[in-house]
Amino acid sequence: MKKIVFALAALLILTCCLQAVADELPYRSYSYTTEGRPFYMQSPYLPESIIGQSLYGENGEMLAGFSAPSDMFVTADGYIYVADRNNCRIVRTDLNGVLYDEIGNGILKVPEGVCVTDDGEIYVADSGLAQIVIFTADGQLKKTLSAPVDVRLGNIMFTPTKVQVDNRGFIYVLLKGSTEGLMLMNDDGEFRGYFGRNATQISLIERIKWLFYTQEQIETNMNSVASSVSGMCVSRNGYIYTCTSTLSSLQIKKFNAGGDNRFATVNTQVSVNRRTGAMSAVSSIYVDEDGMIFALDNTNGRVIIYDANGDPLLTFGEKLTGNEQKIGFFSDPVAISALDDGTLLILDKSYNGIHVFSPTTLTREIISSINLYNDGSYLLAEDGWQDILKANANYFWANLGLGKIAYANKDYVSAMKYMRLAENQEYYSDAMWKYRADTVQKYVGTAVLILACLFVVTLLLRKIFGIRLFGLIFRGIGKAFQFIFDCIYRLIPGSRSFITHVAHAPRVMLHPIDSYYEATRMGKASLPSALFWYVVFLVVMVAERALTNFVFDADGIRGISGASFMLLYVMPVILWISSSYLVGAITKGQGTFKGIIISSVYALMPLTLLIVPLALISNVLTLAEGSIYTIAHVFIYLWMVFLLFLQVKEIHGYEFGETIKNILWILFVAAMTVIGIIAIVGIVIQGYNFLNEFFKELLGYV
Repeated sequence: MKKIVFALAALLILTCCLQAVADELPYRSYSYTTEGRPFYMQSPYLPESIIGQSLYGENGEMLAGFSAPSDMFVTADGYIYVADRNNCRIVRTDLNGVLYDEIGNGILKVPEGVCVTDDGEIYVADSGLAQIVIFTADGQLKKTLSAPVDVRLGNIMFTPTKVQVDNRGFIYVLLKGSTEGLMLMNDDGEFRGYFGRNATQISLIERIKWLFYTQEQIETNMNSVASSVSGMCVSRNGYIYTCTSTLSSLQIKKFNAGGDNRFATVNTQVSVNRRTGAMSAVSSIYVDEDGMIFALDNTNGRVIIYDANGDPLLTFGEKLTGNEQKIGFFSDPVAISALDDGTLLILDKSYNGIHVFSPTTLTREIISSINLYNDGSYLLAEDGWQDILKANANYFWANLGLGKIAYANKDYVSAMKYMRLAENQEYYSDAMWKYRADTVQKYVGTAVLILACLFVVTLLLRKIFGIRLFGLIFRGIGKAFQFIFDCIYRLIPGSRSFITHVAHAPRVMLHPIDSYYEATRMGKASLPSALFWYVVFLVVMVAERALTNFVFDADGIRGISGASFMLLYVMPVILWISSSYLVGAITKGQGTFKGIIISSVYALMPLTLLIVPLALISNVLTLAEGSIYTIAHVFIYLWMVFLLFLQVKEIHGYEFGETIKNILWILFVAAMTVIGIIAIVGIVIQGYNFLNEFFKELLGYV
């Protein structure tokens, strides 16, 4: 009894220590938004142990462990088969490191890949023998498959490194260095073609060369540059997955038996480190029975988990630096798999062992809820999503799931709220469309009645009393403004001219040529009035980001930082004014510096006056009417460009052809100015760093 109590206490202490270690793991873990952007989250998996460095007999005796293991396969009953490369064997073990079987002793030479079928047969890719070696369920040699004899193969090097078998009995072989994808064989070793070949990534220079290549040269060139597949997995539902670490897109592919890639439009490369900006390089994959994809990034030492649709969910892990082995840190991870209870296994060649990770409660909830979500069982996932949000209020997929539930329940307001938190514009737009339709249907009768009453009242006032209601309202508004301006004129001497100059600016939108002439040559504008309108422009551009419907601007005002504000709204105006003045001075343009400032601000009027009304209108539009918003947006900017063109022409007195030529010069000067500023800043930074290091060394600080 005392031993049992002691064991339970030790287990409790170990669990607490592992939890503390997990909470303080020195590497970052991330989840992803529904758009694939990473954000920090608590560690999704807790490191438990490393097995295989020493193995144990069924009676508890210690045995030799793995030596440079290269692959593993986990069966449905929880046994782990490991291709123990340097020991020339296949090992069957479990989470306790018990050695149940040694398979292939005296037969295998360099076993690099292993796969076990549902009936227990063991397929081994042996690169040393250049064969696929097949054993029966009890470990007896059944047969070997050497390089197929087929005229289509030519002089290939049959060096198998990975092997998988689908539920039809077809064998998929990954050959070392092959650019043709996977070799497909039947159970008799006959060649059935290549499968899952990567498309050739051609550089711009190569594409230019193609103009001069013959068809034979093009085909030869394509074969030489196609990327080799890094890893593969056959799922229980029959799909064949491949991964290629060297590709920048389509790193993971999902093929049906006919060879069609179901992930042809899915970008599975993601950021795996927000601090360094490192992108994933998937080298090995495993797919569970629900289609959840567990990917391994050997380069960055990261584990990435995707849902059945290829959307990234979680990533964690770290590449080991130095020689001291640490639990949960990867040195040379070569294979990944998982048990049915969610336990995650990472085979590490340098560790000569398997890292064992257990999922946290939060991770179990996430995976379970995601599977229900992808199956369309939104309502069943509701409790899980609520629990997830309690643990992580910003978890995007939970908000998306609850938004789908609210949508299904016709609670479109809540659906919009959750979709906004999930940063999903498409579903937000759908919910908004439904809400708008319901609102219109609910209030259209009242609105029509009010308009009818207003029409009747207006008609009666005009017929009986001769009063034009709308004219009376507008005259009242005009008199109110006139009263306000009269008060300003009396309180602030000299304000009349400033207000007159300010009121002149909007005229440029309909009469640009006359307005430019009047503003710069007839004194109907001033620098203070131009500065006023420029400040209004800056305020308006910020307001536009804040007021635009989420459907058309997911970031909103959050997307504006101090740096982006300067780069978007301040620096371009300064560069345009200075470059226009410089080019005008060189080409003997007639524009003064004051005139260029005023006219440049005038050219911004379409944005200043129209962009906020468009932002407000966007709040009643959905993606279905997105073309209206886009066309209006483009029209406003084209109007501004047209005014800038006329500005250069009229202020400097150019002809049409001269205007085009000098606008190109203005843009060139602005670009060169930016390049010069960047170069100067870079030189200053490098000089500072050099002097800093120099004096540190001189004074003995390093």
